[in-house]
Amino acid sequence: MFGDSARRAARLLVLICAGSVFLPVGARADDLSDGRFRDAVIKQIRIRRPDVAIDLNADPAQLGIGTQTLDLTNLHQHVRGLTEAERRREVDEFLGLAFAKAGPAPEPADFAAIKGRLRVQLVPDEILQQNPQLAHRRFSETLHVVYVLDESRRYQYVTREMIAGWHVDPAVVEATAVRNLAGASKDVPFQLVVADRTPVAALAREDDNYALARLLVPDWLEEIRKALKADGITLTGPTRNLLMAWPADSPARRELAAEATTQMRAGPYGRSDELFRFDRGGLRPLTAAERADHGR
Repeated sequence: MFGDSARRAARLLVLICAGSVFLPVGARADDLSDGRFRDAVIKQIRIRRPDVAIDLNADPAQLGIGTQTLDLTNLHQHVRGLTEAERRREVDEFLGLAFAKAGPAPEPADFAAIKGRLRVQLVPDEILQQNPQLAHRRFSETLHVVYVLDESRRYQYVTREMIAGWHVDPAVVEATAVRNLAGASKDVPFQLVVADRTPVAALAREDDNYALARLLVPDWLEEIRKALKADGITLTGPTRNLLMAWPADSPARRELAAEATTQMRAGPYGRSDELFRFDRGGLRPLTAAERADHGR
């Protein structure tokens, strides 16, 4: 029966998810996920600027210095494999840039210079509770749209003050950020899980930190829908780097929805197990009846 095959495929997807989320932590002794890398960065901040205020977020890959929120993911990737002395030099250079750029909001003309680096992100409530200065809008029951400036060694959240300084409508900022992410997503792959030659689920597990944010890229979601050969698909992004999708009427939909909750709680970088539907009409959260049909 196809239903049994779909459920077997769902169990396979569970194993794939577990590998994608947990293997990096165990295999690399990921000092970013457990906070040790952030602690090392803080020690260097104290040497450079003992007077600066440091705010710790729930996310161990982030910290606040002054009015600026820094994401350490890109830096961590850059220094991986270096000697301890080389790591210290690279972190010190990173901090020098961060402190040099920290300060008042950019001049209005600066928007033209930075707009190519804008990206959009989706974050849960707790990120905004810790960083109320961030420019944002409500996306769903559990998620908010925020904006970032993404550079090779630096990743900075956009604040309301920055947008005010640019004298640009927030809608323009969001449209630019979404367009940039869409352009960067054209060649981003996803993995299909197949049962009896029929695709039953898809998994996107990218280390670029935008897997969940691609819920805002309809052209990319349409590629997943077509690959799953379904009129409508269910999507969820339990972590920042994991997006799961399956046909809305999949016999394994309850198992997959439950696995999304497991992945969110396990982390790292847990985001939301909220379920969304995507079809030719666009993306929307599941209705109460649809959530019940998924075991929620």
